[in-house]
Amino acid sequence: MFAALATAVTLVVSACASSSPEASAAPTAVALPETAVGQKAQWVLESINADEKTAEAEIAENIAPMMLEQVPASQMVAVFGQMGDAKPWIATSVTEAASGLTVLLHSSSAELQMQISVDEQQLINGLLFQQPPADRTPAASWKELEKNVAALDADTSMTVTRIPASADAAGSADAAGTGERIVDVAGDETKPLGSIFKLYVLGAVADAVAAGTLSWDDNLIISDDTRSLPSGELQDLPSGTLVSVRDAAAKMIGISDNTATDLLIDRVGREAVEAQLAVMGHHDPALNTPFAKTREFFQIGWGADFGDARAAWADATVDERRATLGSMPGGVLELSSFDLSKSAWQQGIDWFANPDDLISAHLALQQKAATPTGEPVRGILSANPGLQFDSEVFPYVAFKGGSAPGVLAGSWLLERADGERFVITMQSSSLDPADVTDTALVFGNVTDAAALLAGE
Repeated sequence: MFAALATAVTLVVSACASSSPEASAAPTAVALPETAVGQKAQWVLESINADEKTAEAEIAENIAPMMLEQVPASQMVAVFGQMGDAKPWIATSVTEAASGLTVLLHSSSAELQMQISVDEQQLINGLLFQQPPADRTPAASWKELEKNVAALDADTSMTVTRIPASADAAGSADAAGTGERIVDVAGDETKPLGSIFKLYVLGAVADAVAAGTLSWDDNLIISDDTRSLPSGELQDLPSGTLVSVRDAAAKMIGISDNTATDLLIDRVGREAVEAQLAVMGHHDPALNTPFAKTREFFQIGWGADFGDARAAWADATVDERRATLGSMPGGVLELSSFDLSKSAWQQGIDWFANPDDLISAHLALQQKAATPTGEPVRGILSANPGLQFDSEVFPYVAFKGGSAPGVLAGSWLLERADGERFVITMQSSSLDPADVTDTALVFGNVTDAAALLAGE
């Protein structure tokens, strides 16, 4: 069952905004079936096309309680709102199956595939939004998979690693290296991460709670100085709004909320997040020191007024970079003032890691989740699996992805029903942002990997 509401791996702007010749065409709308699941699909379509925000009470009337435990109504409201930015949407094809419907949704700027199912009470118990499957043939072997990854337009690394039961869950680099590398395409390369860096922020939060200097129930305050750009929803809330640490952490991982991320960095301190790089097994913490917040990332990378800082960033010392971050002005960030059409990662403006770093980070977080104070971490990491996985084969999937202009990355820890654990990483980068816009083409290789692991 696909109990995730997933549209986002992004750091920037919108999880559903992709353009292509196919997306710009004007296909004919088709009718949804007059069945229980068809009626719920129609409700979703009307909700994302509505001028008014969908009320949480209406969400509760249409979504099964079990799903709402995994994906809060507020998160669904946020995703519906993000999709509304590209309205009007129409259904252009419908495929019926015993498990529900697969509906292709089209707008003038994007296409999405919606999978939806209902329970015996005719309430939605599965809802997944993702890019339509790419025009690709699934890999039938590990050799074919490696060949497909190597053929991608962007410079891409992919690893699939079997984690031994004896692995040290402390997340050290040595522990990560003890795993069996099933797939290794450029697996020693350090590449930009986009929002995957938020794993380190979550680690810092968990350790602060463990130390007693922070509580999951503490409140954070949204202000113009802490408000970042999308993805997320907290940037749309008024100044003075309170959000708990627990909710901010859930939004940071589940919908990649940038404002939530910056609130948490401010609360635990930049230095605490920097310290987590070593704690969680990063091979070279200096690559991400100082550790930029998301609004600083936007300002330096694309702000019209920060060309000098941008040009100097790559060669600047740590102290010079800290001084630059300290000089960033507060106040509201206007998206229209940022030119996001060019990549900036090649100037060192991003966060960087290699596959072993990501393996170590996931293992470290699972260790933190096994403690009484860190218990929420496990659920936070699994609320949005990023892709559709067979829950009978993989009952637990931890995920964090990320993207920025010219960057697309994803990291998954999969626990198979027989107790085996695997970590899959993909990191793509290009000077041409168009090379990484087809997430279905890139991450289709992860789906292929999961299918091969399921068939072992």
